[in-house]
Amino acid sequence: MSDGLLLVFLRHLLPEWTITRDVHGVWRATGRTHVAASSVEGLVETIRAADPGGCARAVRWLTEPSGR
Repeated sequence: MSDGLLLVFLRHLLPEWTITRDVHGVWRATGRTHVAASSVEGLVETIRAADPGGCARAVRWLTEPSGR
């Protein structure tokens, strides 16, 4: 999946967070706190640690038909 598509997807799943990727390839998110990671996987793990409820809602949206 392209970085641009990942950004759109993550922004939709985690609307409480402002998610970007800078010119150096660093993924950043600002929500309850500011986090940064060198990979999208690392960013999602960091967001999950900082906002487990937001990530749980995103998982429900993806897995439960009524979540949509």
